[in-house]
Amino acid sequence: MPGRPTVAEHRHPVDEVRRHFETHTVDPLTRMHVMTIVAGEQQTMNYYMNHGAEWVEPIARGTYTEIAMIEEQHVTHYESLLDPLDSWLANWVFHEYNEVYLYWSMHQQETDPRIKAIWELSVDMELGQLQVACDFMRRYEGRDPAELLPKELPDTPVTFEPNKEYVRQVLAEQIDLRADGLDFVPLNSLPADHRYFAYQAIVNEGGSPTEEVIERVRAEKDHEYRT
Repeated sequence: MPGRPTVAEHRHPVDEVRRHFETHTVDPLTRMHVMTIVAGEQQTMNYYMNHGAEWVEPIARGTYTEIAMIEEQHVTHYESLLDPLDSWLANWVFHEYNEVYLYWSMHQQETDPRIKAIWELSVDMELGQLQVACDFMRRYEGRDPAELLPKELPDTPVTFEPNKEYVRQVLAEQIDLRADGLDFVPLNSLPADHRYFAYQAIVNEGGSPTEEVIERVRAEKDHEYRT
């Protein structure tokens, strides 16, 4: 089903940053969800940026470039949720702790004994890396990581389950929202001279590769997947 068109997703850099959480009051699970989605978006952005140049066809190269721009927005969007006052070493400790949590989550759900053993091995290795990061924090910052980390992993693992209805609900309720500073507002509430429209005019000048792909499919098949 159709989502928000890529051509409409470009937004002014001023509207990329969100309100960050406070490191001493945030729920540990919220922190880990943020770090996980930052990693996922970073990997997606890297994919489009690294492989876009491999395509010979201009429309394919342009499509990858256009999507890479959107993914770069997503990385900034989610990364800005992290507390900017956390040190590099603190973020390293949190990163390793999050990896332990993710591998542990996979281990909890795995039913194949052979694969489950691989997840268990991964958890053990990540625990070792977490210990190294904690040692660095003690040595170079004089801080005890125990003051930052929860005493135990959350009792709610990351789960794989159907999410189509959730995505459809989000689209139905939010497809017309646009970023305005730190907030999201309905598109029709933005004034005509808002920076969103000015930025759109710049990045979409000369057309949009993703829209061109849709138009080509429509011309060849008399329909396209969104209809």
